Amino acid sequence: MPKKKSGKKGGIITVLLVAAATVIIGIVLLSLFGDKLPKSITDRTAKEVNIYFTDEEGTNLKAESHMIKKGSLEAEIKESISELIKGPDNKDLANPLPDGTKLVGIEVKGDIATVNFSPELVSNHPGGSSWEIQTVYSIVDTVILNFPEVKEVQILVAGKKQKTIAGHIDVSLPLGPDKKIIRN
Repeated sequence: MPKKKSGKKGGIITVLLVAAATVIIGIVLLSLFGDKLPKSITDRTAKEVNIYFTDEEGTNLKAESHMIKKGSLEAEIKESISELIKGPDNKDLANPLPDGTKLVGIEVKGDIATVNFSPELVSNHPGGSSWEIQTVYSIVDTVILNFPEVKEVQILVAGKKQKTIAGHIDVSLPLGPDKKIIRN
């Protein structure tokens, strides 16, 4: 008597079809209802931070909320500064960092974060005391006001301390936050 085929091939195809359908249904449900997920689920992988950009009048800083990936303190600061470099989502706000500015590195020792930028932070800066204040404090406030472990920020350019960015504010020493230039 001939043996019956076990139907292994048909079983594998069924399992693959069910798996594919499950993935497709999951993607559809996530796209439709993902914003309604409990905050505790998204809190595990993401963190909301305020990035400080130049306001509509070009005179103060204004916070814009951004989501970054959770990680070590240095990694989260790096992501925050990268968001600052990218610029605001709101078209009414302006990026206080000069075009071409790149983040070279972040280092935290004790309660001081050292943020190292490419030379374009200085070479492409448009100048002016008001713009320099916004450049410096967009960096300092973005770090300190989001990460309470950090009390001061040292700004470096190409790995070296600078006297100023554009001739007005001494950045040769670590700086604390300036909440007076933030507009709600």
